[in-house]
Parts: sequence; C-alpha cells; structure tokens
Amino acid sequence: MAILSEREIENLKLIHPKKRILRYIFLSIGLLIIFLGCLFTFIGFDFEITLNGFNLSLIIDVIIIIFGGIITSKFFIASYYLRENSLTIKKMRDLREPVDYHINFSSLALSRLIAAILLITNGIISYVIFGDDVGHEIKLGSAIFLGGPSWFYVTGLPMLITGFSLLIYFFLSQFGGIFSKSKNFLFFYELRPGFPWLTEIPKRDIEVVRYQNNHIGPKLIWIILFIPFIVLQFTTAIPLFNAERAGPDFVLSWTFLILSILDISALGILILFPQNYFEIATTDKLYEMWLSPIKFRQSQFKEDFSEFLECSPNLRDIEVGTDNNLFSEVSSSNFQLFNLVFGLLLIIIAILMLTQMILFGPLVWWVALMYGIMLLVKSLFYDFSKKGGDTLQYSKALKKFRFRRIFSNKFHYVGANNVDSIKVTKWFRKLDFFDIFGISGLLVFLTVQQLEGWLIADTINLLLDNLISTALWISIIVIISLFLCLPIDVIEVKTQTITYRIPITLKLNEKNLVSKYYRSLIKFPKDALHADLKKTFLIRMTAIILLIFGAMLYVAIYFVFTF
Repeated sequence: MAILSEREIENLKLIHPKKRILRYIFLSIGLLIIFLGCLFTFIGFDFEITLNGFNLSLIIDVIIIIFGGIITSKFFIASYYLRENSLTIKKMRDLREPVDYHINFSSLALSRLIAAILLITNGIISYVIFGDDVGHEIKLGSAIFLGGPSWFYVTGLPMLITGFSLLIYFFLSQFGGIFSKSKNFLFFYELRPGFPWLTEIPKRDIEVVRYQNNHIGPKLIWIILFIPFIVLQFTTAIPLFNAERAGPDFVLSWTFLILSILDISALGILILFPQNYFEIATTDKLYEMWLSPIKFRQSQFKEDFSEFLECSPNLRDIEVGTDNNLFSEVSSSNFQLFNLVFGLLLIIIAILMLTQMILFGPLVWWVALMYGIMLLVKSLFYDFSKKGGDTLQYSKALKKFRFRRIFSNKFHYVGANNVDSIKVTKWFRKLDFFDIFGISGLLVFLTVQQLEGWLIADTINLLLDNLISTALWISIIVIISLFLCLPIDVIEVKTQTITYRIPITLKLNEKNLVSKYYRSLIKFPKDALHADLKKTFLIRMTAIILLIFGAMLYVAIYFVFTF
C-alpha cells in the first residue's frame, strides 16, 4: 500500500460507471420499500406482533418507511471513485493509504433515550388517568370541545408519539466509529446497524473544520413543540387547585402538574445536552455528523478528536511563525449580553401578558415566550467562555488558523487551511430559521394588535393602555433593529471558497461595560454604513420596514372590508 500522488488523488473524483448504475438501483429499491410501508399503513395490515396487548404493526410500518428512506438517500451520493457514505466492509489495513493515526469509539445518544423514556412515561400516565374514551361520559371531562376526546389525546398521545420516535432514533443512530487518517486522507468508517459506511476526504481539499458540542442546529424546534403543552397544562392545573369541585383529590390538577414536569425534564435534556457535532467544508462539499461518544473521560476524547480533525490550536506546525499581533486586541474571554438581556425581557413580558392579561394578546406572548427561551439557550451556548477560554493561532506562512473556545463543559474548535485573508472586523449577527421565526412573529403580531387597539379605543382607560403598549411596541422594534443591524466584533477568515466569521469580545478599553455599549451605539450608523456592511444593513432594515408596513396594510384592509 503506497502513498497516492496528487494526480491519483485527483483521478478519484472521476465518475465510477458501476456506482452510477448502483445509485438508480438504490433509488428503485428504496422507493419500493417506502411504497410498501405506506401501503401497509393505508390498508391497516396486521403483522400480528403485540407487546403487552399493544399492536406494534403501525410502528413496524414506520420502521419500514424509514428504512426505505435510508436506502433512497444513497441515490443522492456522488458516484465518484472516492468513497462517500459507501456501503462497504473495510479493515484499516485495506484503506487507500497507510494509517498514521486512528480513534475508536461507540456513539450512543443516551440523552435521547432518557427523553424518550420520560415522554413515554408521560403518555402512559395520561392514558391510565384519562383513558381513551370520546364523548359525554368521560369521568374527568372532555378536551377541546364538549363531548370531545379525553385529555389523553391532547396531553399524552402527542408525547407518546414523540417518545417512540426518539426511541426509534436512538436505535437507528447508534454506531461504532473507526476514524483514521493517513498522509493525504481522513477516513470515516461507521459501523451502523446493517450499514457499514465509509467516507474518504482528501486533506488537501479541506478548507474549514469545526468541532463542537454547543451546536444547537435544529434542536430549538423542541421548544416550539413542548412549550404549548407545558404552558397550557400549567395554566389549567394551577387554577384548578383553587376550584372546590376539583377536590378533594385534585386528580386533574396533579396529573397536569406531573405531566408538565415530565415535559420540562425531557425538554431540558433534549436542549441542554446536545450531541457532539463536526463539520468539514471542502472546496466543493460539506460533510457533517452528529455523534454521542461513550467515553468515561470526555475531556480526553475531546482533545483526541480535535487532534484527529486537525483543528486543535496546539498543533506543532503553527507554534512557529504565529502572528500574535493580529489578535492583540482580542480578549481571551468571550462575554456578550445582548441575547441574554433580550431573551429575559421577552420572557418577562410574556409572563406578564399571560398572567395579568395586559398589553398584548396570546399571539404575541406565545411568540415572545418561545423566542425568549431560544435566545436564552443561544446565550448560554454561544455568548460566554471561561477566563482565558478563547485560544487563537494563525500562521501566515502556513496559511493556517486555529481557534478554541471553552465554557464549562461546552467547547468549540475551528480550523481553517489555505487561508487567503484573516482580520478582526465588524459584521452582523448570524441569523437562523428560529431568529426569522421569532422576529417576524413579534413584528407582525405586535403591529397588528397595536393598530387594532388604537382603532377600537373609545375610553380614557383604553387610550392610556394603548399609550403604554405603544411605548413597548416601539421599544421592541428598536431592540430588534439593534439585534439585526448593530455590527458586532468578529474574526473573519477567508479561504478560496468560504468566508467564516467567529463572534469575539475585544479587550475593554473603556471604564466599564456601560461605556463600551454606549460607544457602540454612538458608532452604530457609521459602522453599519461601511462599504462592506452597507448592503446587508439595508437589506435587514428593509425587511423590518416591510414586515411592519405589511402588518399595517393587513389591518387597514381588514377594517375596510369588515366595518
């Protein structure tokens, strides 16, 4: 087994004729399996498999559909000679090049298993207490409408489905990892249930690598799923403790309270205990993976895996020639408060609106509560590091940049190769789907309800209430505008095809943080209208204005055609 030349590595990117045919075979088989799963579900086919009297046919149908989806997904893998999630059985000695370093581990998403158990327990308790009856003769009352289904259908059943879905995910996501590297390649060999996968990545193509356990990704969707159940159960349970006819056992109250506690526990585990995540960006592809390594010494695994991915700032080849002057103004500790303060403000406002029935209606406080919690989670994961927790290294000669951030048990590594330019500069906060969801919802619902309030105000008290709510409306618009359009300090790393920005904290040159934030506000217009930032600034401000005026137009049209 010899080291491959540059030309041989490049030839691996050519189309493999057999793999091209194999892609369509996977597509056909996968779609057939999905069709059979859907057909079995539609006709109610009984596999005659039960567990404690519960028929498992529907769960088997879901597993068949998921299995078909996995097979179908193989169609979308490029058919190169270079292996990418290729179904193959390989020993380490049979890889393309001699292995210099390897790391073995087992990935088991225990947090998902614990959350699944809590949610299934929730569903079982709800079923035992409320039953599955529908109609007027339900002992503890109907949910949704008079003569409707029991409370099980709106409290236990959704959590039971979610719990079993997490259980299926737990079993399908476990794998044994044998990750290795040679002079020119990274090899990712995954021993998944029934699917041994191998992916090969040429080192020379890698531009940016990040490895972290504080990557939230799509997991904030759990907040949108769980918060409505938690809030509605709490707001139903607590008042019932004061209802004389609900006693003496207060079964409904205690059940809702216990279900809410189980939901909160599951939500906390799903959000606050995310898996490890790494992402490798090459010149033309993006590779990513979630993993939950089972190791007694997690800190050691973190160090070993960052060394394997070559994103640790302790690499020997960049200790010499490091440009320290570039980061002379960068603080070794990250400390940002905007997300924390904004999130707490939204939560407090939402609780006041919910409990006191003031200011704005349900549409506003639902969005404010959920988005406020999301901002708190983001703040906890991204906005802080321990004292001396930020480490930065850059070698101009080798064109390599390394970054590490540590906060409690959270870590974030970034490694960039073939760096064309790097600088400490200003840029805007990076937005994701949840930011767009929260901000759009707040701007639209606040504007609609505020205008409706003014249009129907006909007493002094209502006018005073509208003055207060208008002040709050304007304040939130200003805060959102700052959130979207106030530039923050970042390190900007550019490679041939990627621009990567890392939020940082500069050393404090003012007397205190208040002076620092005041200075940032004073410089806000000048920074935002800088040549590099102007286009993005105008796009974001335009989006804010369009959302507000769009909501105003909706209210105007509604009142014109209604009254």
